[in-house]
Amino acid sequence: MGLRGGRGFTMIELITILLLVGIMAFVALPRVDLLRGFDEIGYRDKVRSTIEYARKSAVAQRRHVRLTTAGNGMTVEISSLDPDTLTPASWPIAFARALALPGSASNAVTPPAGGTLVASVSPLAFDPLGRPLNATTGAALAAAATFTVSGSVVTVEAETGHVH
Repeated sequence: MGLRGGRGFTMIELITILLLVGIMAFVALPRVDLLRGFDEIGYRDKVRSTIEYARKSAVAQRRHVRLTTAGNGMTVEISSLDPDTLTPASWPIAFARALALPGSASNAVTPPAGGTLVASVSPLAFDPLGRPLNATTGAALAAAATFTVSGSVVTVEAETGHVH
């Protein structure tokens, strides 16, 4: 058996394959921006869970909780006032304490690069029964509040406060 009879690839075949793989990688990889999609989905899920946490905290602590959107981020604050003493004339009430988010010492949700957040009602508050309110006037919402997060929509139902 001579040198030509062995199994394997020739040098020309290997170089040709490597060249083709390199060209495909050069053309295809810039079009696949995988991390951006994951970051946007993660940000949408974080905004949704923050809204749910604010609602649950309002019910559990029997206090009003406010969500404020500024820029593309969101902050969460809780009132120290007794909700039984509030009247419609009391609004807008003071939300003096930051409500730290789970697993964080901060009360703010910040977007990834290129992430956007637009709220139909800002600031939004939850009363001690978990119902959404306009945090400026204290009035119940007439329609569902929406948070558009990088093209996806998170909805807070007007009557129940259900987040989806």
